[in-house]
Amino acid sequence: MLAGRAKVFQDPGASVTTDTLLLASSLRAAPGSVIVDLGCGSGGASLYSSSLNPGCRWIGIDIRYDSLKLMKVSRDLQGTPVDISAVCCSLETVPLAFLEGIADAVITNPPYGRAGAVRRSPNVERDRSRRGSGLLLYQFIRGAAHLLAPGGDFLIINRPSSLPAILPGCRAFGINPIALQPVGSPDKPAELIVFHGRKGSREELKILPQTEAESLIRSARYS
Repeated sequence: MLAGRAKVFQDPGASVTTDTLLLASSLRAAPGSVIVDLGCGSGGASLYSSSLNPGCRWIGIDIRYDSLKLMKVSRDLQGTPVDISAVCCSLETVPLAFLEGIADAVITNPPYGRAGAVRRSPNVERDRSRRGSGLLLYQFIRGAAHLLAPGGDFLIINRPSSLPAILPGCRAFGINPIALQPVGSPDKPAELIVFHGRKGSREELKILPQTEAESLIRSARYS
């Protein structure tokens, strides 16, 4: 159960995590915007963010068909109608399956681990959400760049160690970095980063003050 009494059905062994809520809370979209949740799983980020960004159209893309079925169940049980479509599609085929520039924003929470560096989970669905190949992050960025219209916003949450890959990856596909939100206690190294890019922008990158995740989520909910 999320804020606003939104109900989200999850894969067995999974849950709506702080990362999911943080990503969803970071988006600001005008009514009428088309927003893609790339690698949406069972739709926790889309459903939560839709309560903060009413009047938008959402497209959830994932290769896991069972997760998309759960997202549709969650969508149909919301007290307020939410315009969410589910599309079963691999990252590699996103540029072939979708017209270029259809989205005003793309949000994504790729796996943090890399194959061979993170221990396998016995739960297949959980294992897919936790780890991937060394090229997986670039595939997410490439897919987002194809989907975004000029001036469209790209939001990705990951670990700080991924930043050296995110920055050149985004620049290679025409997404300009405009804001970086370190997440964690002010007196400790950042645990997560929320990266905000914009397609075709020439804005300068801003490094925002490090803030705890709960504070960021709470401020978005009541802003």
